[in-house]
Amino acid sequence: MNETLKVIKERRSCRAFKKDQISKDDLEAIVNAGIWAPTGNNRQDRHFTVIQDKATLERMNILARTHTPEPVKSRLVERNDGSPEISIHYFAPTLIILSGGEVSCSIAAENICIAAQSLGIGSCMLGLIRIVFDNDSTLAGDLKIPHGMSPRLGVALGYASRKMPEPEYQSGKVTYL
Repeated sequence: MNETLKVIKERRSCRAFKKDQISKDDLEAIVNAGIWAPTGNNRQDRHFTVIQDKATLERMNILARTHTPEPVKSRLVERNDGSPEISIHYFAPTLIILSGGEVSCSIAAENICIAAQSLGIGSCMLGLIRIVFDNDSTLAGDLKIPHGMSPRLGVALGYASRKMPEPEYQSGKVTYL
């Protein structure tokens, strides 16, 4: 099998991370994979904010704990092995916030996740990241997100502390005409 297709097939959403930080070289390669993602009409309508500062990550977790509605909060507790200490980024040591055009951010996020997988680094896309920005009007400015760029997604990055289960292959999900 082609190496790219192999990496895509092996990629899983990681929700259990070791505390070890990823290397600067790996992080740069992963971010560049996001930058290289295509955008409509080459608008480059996105911005990446890389967060490794523990205090900033904890600030975001406190907002998530406070403002995440039920039953979403219960699902996060379940995914965090039952711990009530909810982490919007599953306690990953690195979080990338993607801001800007929704489609452009989504394509870049998938590039980031595939690049991370190719380097042996776990990742998880985080759509709920908007909760923290919706409930703290100063956060986007504190993170130097450019004016007019809305935070769309987060991607948690780090080394997996356990293997994520392989999903069942679902046949019948494609129609060929």
